[in-house]
Parts: sequence; C-alpha cells; structure tokens
Amino acid sequence: MPWTELSHLLDQVDKTNYWKQTASSFTDWIKANAEKLGNKESTLWRYLVVGRYYHDLRKQFARVKLEYPPLLELPKHVSPEKLELLSKLGRVTPKDFFEKLMFDVLDNEITRDDIREQWKAFRPALKGKTSRGRSALIPMVNLKNKDEFRSVREALIINALKAYGSSWLGESDAKMYEVKMHIKVPLEAGERGVRILDAVVLYKGKDDTNLEVHIIETSPSFSIYSISKVFHSLSGYCDYLWIAVHKEAAPIINAQRISKTYPEYIGIIMVDDADISVVRKAAPCDKDYAKANKLLKVLLLKESR
Repeated sequence: MPWTELSHLLDQVDKTNYWKQTASSFTDWIKANAEKLGNKESTLWRYLVVGRYYHDLRKQFARVKLEYPPLLELPKHVSPEKLELLSKLGRVTPKDFFEKLMFDVLDNEITRDDIREQWKAFRPALKGKTSRGRSALIPMVNLKNKDEFRSVREALIINALKAYGSSWLGESDAKMYEVKMHIKVPLEAGERGVRILDAVVLYKGKDDTNLEVHIIETSPSFSIYSISKVFHSLSGYCDYLWIAVHKEAAPIINAQRISKTYPEYIGIIMVDDADISVVRKAAPCDKDYAKANKLLKVLLLKESR
C-alpha cells in the first residue's frame, strides 16, 4: 500500500475513533496493527504526521490549491522524507522561497539530498529549537531578532551560491565548483575561541590546473563589524576573499563606501532570486601556504565524514 494511502487510513481511524472497537487507545491500535499494515510503528506514525502536515500545507496555500494535489493524488516521487524536510524548512524559510521549493518537490525538480543540504543551511537560524508534529507548521524564526535574521539571510546566500553555480567566477562549466559551509578555521597559537567561515568555495576553471580557494563571508545589511581586521587574518588561508550581500542591502552599497571601508583585495558579490552579480572583483590574496594547507586538511576531513 502506498504511504499516502496508509497515512489517509490512519488519519481516518483516528478521527472517526474506529480504533475504539478493538483497542484502548489509538496508540495501542497502531501497535496491534503495524504488522498487518506491513510497517513498523515508528514508520506508521511518520506517515500519519507527514500526511497531516501536507493536508495543512494545502490549507496554507489555498490560493494555489490547484497546484497542490490532494494527498492521495501525490506523485510517487513526493516521498515522506522530502515532506519531513520541507516541514522543517517551512519553519525558517521566507514564504516565497518555501513555496518555490514545494513546487520543485511536486515537479520532481529537486532531490532529497538537495533538500537536506538546504536544511543544513537554514537550520542554524533555529538555534537548536525543535518542533514536532503539527507544531512544525508554526514559524519558529523571529526575523526581528538580529542573529536569526542574519542566519536566514546567510542561508539564502549560500543556497544561491550552490544553485547558480560557478558563472559568477567567470566560467559556468568549470572543472570544479563546490560550496562548503560553516568551516572551522584552525587558529594560530595564542588565539582564543573558534572562527567559523560562512562558506568556502573550491573552484577550478576548465582550462586551469590550479585549485582556487575562495572564502566567503555573508552580511545581511553590509554592516561593519570589524570585518577588515577579520579578513586580514583570513587572507593567508585562501586565494580570494569575498563578502556576499543579499539583494535587500542593495540601496546602501556604493563604490565610494566600499573603497573607503574595505581593502581592495576583498571582493563583493550581490545575491538575488535570479542570479549572482559581482559588484567588485576580488584581487588575489597574499596566501600563506602553511595556513592554506591547514584549511584544505579541514575541508578534506569534513568531506570524509
């Protein structure tokens, strides 16, 4: 039996109190019938929760309900795993971003692994807060909170870096273009704490043999938070340094402010819903190969996990 039919069946058993005929509770009914239904108890609960989530989702987007088929008419490629990830993303992503993501799932334009990567990008904005079942429909991110706002904007930028590929670096068909997020930089002797990079891009052009390492820091409002000092300490780890800014910061970006505030080797990129544009190209950093090799080791270790 398809998971959607099982979800619908369980929902009806619960809502009509059918379980009372043979069990003392709905939970006991599931325990008694799990084997007959060919699934583990945990799997049946999962189907029920995800099915109810999708039903409520259709209510939220009533204005486009024709594009959200009923549960029993969902295409086979819409799996419970994808909907579980969507339920998490629905708590943290902007509504228009989430709606496009849902359409991609319905049209089979995105894989489960891709959705999982998006969840990894947005999850930090929740700061460990969890939600289960129907409460997962309630947005948990407060965009008036400075840190949470920054985390969401950071996730939008990183997702764009992954989605739009390497064209902003000059070649859309590069040999290598990989975006790694939240990378811990090994600190020097005497330094305290941990420094985590928003993103690191590994890039190799189609005609190049050398690997380029680009460190990218994100800024939701182009604020100056001693970033020049931070970037100076990072310049030894990579070939290029960038600040990535979301489109909402566009009104306050101008060449004069950039030139006065940031060293010329720092590049600026602008991210919006359709593209990534280079506001100012980054100049090559004065790379320290010992530091650069340390960062590469961290990246290789992260990849092997």
